[in-house]
Amino acid sequence: MITFGPMSSLAGITLRATALALVVAGSAVAQSASTPLSHLDDAAPIPTGALRFRIATTWTRYDERFAAGGGTTPLGAELSVDSLGIAQLPLLSGVQSAVQALATDPTLRVSFGAVRVGSNARIATTPISLEYGLTRRLSVGVLIPIVQTRRVAEATVTGDAAHANMGFLALAVRGDAARQNLAVATAYQRAADSLATLVAQCPTRPAAAGCAAVNANPADAAAARLLALRFAQAATVLGTTASTAVVAPRATSDLATRIDARRVQLNQQLQQYLGAGAGATTSVFTAPYDFSYRDLQGDRATGTLGLLGGPLGGGLDSIHTTERIGFGDIAIGARFLVFDRFQYGGAPPPRIQSRLIVGGALRFATSLADSAQSLVDIATGDGAGVDVSSAWDLIVGRVGGTVGVRYGKSFGRTVRASLVGDPEAPFPFPSFGQRKRTAGDVFGLDVTPRYLITETLALDAHYGLERVGATTYDSPDAVQPPCANCVGADVGSFTSGASRTAQRLGWGFRYSTVDAYARGRAPYPVQLAFVRLSTISGDAGLPNLTRDQIEVRLFYQLLRRR
Repeated sequence: MITFGPMSSLAGITLRATALALVVAGSAVAQSASTPLSHLDDAAPIPTGALRFRIATTWTRYDERFAAGGGTTPLGAELSVDSLGIAQLPLLSGVQSAVQALATDPTLRVSFGAVRVGSNARIATTPISLEYGLTRRLSVGVLIPIVQTRRVAEATVTGDAAHANMGFLALAVRGDAARQNLAVATAYQRAADSLATLVAQCPTRPAAAGCAAVNANPADAAAARLLALRFAQAATVLGTTASTAVVAPRATSDLATRIDARRVQLNQQLQQYLGAGAGATTSVFTAPYDFSYRDLQGDRATGTLGLLGGPLGGGLDSIHTTERIGFGDIAIGARFLVFDRFQYGGAPPPRIQSRLIVGGALRFATSLADSAQSLVDIATGDGAGVDVSSAWDLIVGRVGGTVGVRYGKSFGRTVRASLVGDPEAPFPFPSFGQRKRTAGDVFGLDVTPRYLITETLALDAHYGLERVGATTYDSPDAVQPPCANCVGADVGSFTSGASRTAQRLGWGFRYSTVDAYARGRAPYPVQLAFVRLSTISGDAGLPNLTRDQIEVRLFYQLLRRR
């Protein structure tokens, strides 16, 4: 007859033995490549006909990442810049070329000021699993993880004269800006056309009006005509309609002063050939105020797009706190007991006890992928894949431990991602489409020594090593970069980052009444475990995280056979 008694005895000895041996890796049924749980399992088998219900909650928190060369950097440092410009928002390349032409300075770089981002992240994971013992050695199970991600992000913008040479135009002044830019573009286009006619006709008609000056210095006349054409084109790029006049040189900046000085010089040059009044009587429109937080982020109350969300930002989301909740990657799996040299009867246990269990699981892509256009979003999973794990328990008297190994491999998953450059860059190139993303392989090696204080309570220490492979993206369909000379215009397959390794230390305890219940000394068979982990070292880019985990196990003998 199989009753709960043998299972209680098994779990009770598990408390004595593998209570010294929580697996750092976790069950094969309880894997998730993006938020792997650890130190919450052991090599104990599930008796035939028995159900084991397990629920755990973990809280992962971090506000910094490991840096190259040692040390850490704040989490928001990847989005913080001293000079917001073409390096972060490559669609500004046309604007930069325009102001370079207006200032006649090919080395000039546009800047909207300094941006500082403070950020922290929290991931709460609640995996719920149900496992059933088909035989003494073989069990099957299902895992349903519920994941909540939250990343706080607060941006501070400094767009004054000391940090910025460009400004963002409010809706109220874009009409005026368009008319002024159009007047400049029209005046210089007319001058370029008139001078082009003279340059073409004067060699054969030297007596015609204006030809004496042109024939006296035809190279300078041709250069003046080319410069006027560039000014006209640059003014057009800055916007000649209310919908395109979005940014402008800052009114009090050195850039605005240089542009106006070059306009005056060009007018003087044109007037040598075209007479008084040639050229533009005013410069292009200039922004009358500093670049601000609202200019960067937009105004949700009025639906006004800021620089990030507008056409020059490529439709990027504003930098703000994001929160998501949903299923992680649901998995089904099985575990097999390879050998078991633990004593479960009434006889005294041998001095040395050990057992080995292996498992495998298949993950399904039920998680929420992160948003391609969000700079601060966190995914709830990596999609479909397979996971394998093993756990080896060893106990000698009151001390023992578990060595756990886990390996997870993700399959390719079609996601919306940047089509150009690194899709996982802090500021991705804002050209988005469907690509196949394959998360890197995950390998974990975990060791848990443990000491049993009483029949129901044990303390443990935890060490874990985890290596995560690089994420790869396949080549997208042919894509044309949406601007000329864009930064990061590499199109093709891409490997984002490199393999990274982290080491973690922790402590915990386990309390169980399972054995006491079997002997009639407790009303319910309950098992509770707590683990706290901290990252002690990691490769550049990995979060310096702290994780708290609580797990509860409940047992029920579903099938009783005589």
